[in-house]
Amino acid sequence: MSPPFALFTIAVVLGAFLLPVDSFSTSSPISIVSRPKSALTRCKSTRGSPSIDNSDETPKHNKKKGDSVRNATGIRPSIHPTTINCIAEALLLRAKGGKRGDDTVIDIDIGKKDVQPLQIAMNAGTIAFDAIKQRNNAAAMDETTDIFNPGEAQTISGRVVGVVMRMRDLEQTLIEKVNEANWVTKYGEEESFGVLKGECRFAKTGEESGNTAEEVEKELSEMLKLNPLLRMNRAECLLALFIASVEQPTLEKIGQTVSGGSMIDFVDYDRIEVLGVA
Repeated sequence: MSPPFALFTIAVVLGAFLLPVDSFSTSSPISIVSRPKSALTRCKSTRGSPSIDNSDETPKHNKKKGDSVRNATGIRPSIHPTTINCIAEALLLRAKGGKRGDDTVIDIDIGKKDVQPLQIAMNAGTIAFDAIKQRNNAAAMDETTDIFNPGEAQTISGRVVGVVMRMRDLEQTLIEKVNEANWVTKYGEEESFGVLKGECRFAKTGEESGNTAEEVEKELSEMLKLNPLLRMNRAECLLALFIASVEQPTLEKIGQTVSGGSMIDFVDYDRIEVLGVA
């Protein structure tokens, strides 16, 4: 394990176990990248009157990276898509029994009794680290892409670890919220929340639904592997519940904020209403 990765992992684990999960994503000044300066105006003496040379002689290597509009306004790109993708990847890994594309296995299921929570936190941190590294590598090749600043990277990793460490509890809460909204069942909209009808029926009636817990889990794993939209919807709802029930109260209690804020602006109004988040 390389020193930078080791330090990152230790920071994530300390944040997950010694502090409230997202309190280590402390507020840091948002990095505002200024727009490239225009070429230096040079006054030339012509018949005693100054004239302006507007030619752009800014060397290419001095141009700033990143979206020029965002750089001018100071508005940073949202970190929610990266966080949601990481949580969706964690769901896929759990469905696959931890098997990654390179044939390595990393345990990500907090429900497994034979895996230490510390190891799961480190594995969740690895998912976040890889996503942040991929984004920064892309930024090095594309002048319109911004790298994540340290505060944004900490917020992403804190949320990914926080959701993974509470995933089973958050999923139970999600199913309860969906079952409380009669219109979801009436119109068959369970999958827009990332849950299956079988999960909802089992939560209400147990094995009277016609399925055992193992059968429900098996069906969920298969659908999470086959349906990327289901994974994404579920990841969005889990993140929303985490921010509303864990992050926001913790930050309010300690009087801190995180990079990008704790607004839940990545799910539509109908889902916000059902989940009871804001």
